[in-house]
Amino acid sequence: MDAIVSGSFGRPSAKPRRYDLYIREGATAGLVWRYRDEGVVLTPLGLEWTASLTKRVVAYAEIRSIRVQTGHIPRSGFFGTCIITFRDGLTLTVNSLNSWGSPDEDRLDDYAEFLHDLHARLSEADRRRIHFYAGVTEERQMFGKAAIILGGAFFVVLPLVLLVATGEMKALFITLTGAAFIYPAYRTMKKNEPRTYDPTRLDDDLFPHT
Repeated sequence: MDAIVSGSFGRPSAKPRRYDLYIREGATAGLVWRYRDEGVVLTPLGLEWTASLTKRVVAYAEIRSIRVQTGHIPRSGFFGTCIITFRDGLTLTVNSLNSWGSPDEDRLDDYAEFLHDLHARLSEADRRRIHFYAGVTEERQMFGKAAIILGGAFFVVLPLVLLVATGEMKALFITLTGAAFIYPAYRTMKKNEPRTYDPTRLDDDLFPHT
């Protein structure tokens, strides 16, 4: 495997620790049929991981931004995603999903510890320089709001109107089922409102919950 080293090292910290979380290098959007790259190491001076048989070692000094998001898949659960962008444009996404892209409760603790450890290892200079974003981008937030409004109209409001007009109990069932799907999506959207966050105080909304 080729070793690619970026950044200048020289700051001491805690011992290296490996997190068995699935990762994705490169594009942060698009469908992933299966995650094949697993494992990221936080060292005293940077991050180490292997993707597509290529090992990378990148200093914390090379981080340009960190974006933290949470998500929810109906009937599967919640998950977390941390997107790390480096100065050269390289992007590393670390998540709490399983290899098939489904929420994995057994990985939530490791993911939370990874987030805490990553931010704790950053120096004061790193924290002043890095951009810390929480939630989705403005564009994705607008799309999400539109999708929830449309879904609520079709699967909650319309069946409720039919229930009042016809008294058909099937409409009530559709309304309740629709609400069961729409509410978690609305809750996730609120947690992912675009904002910045304080890297020294990671609030509860940055972490997925069962």
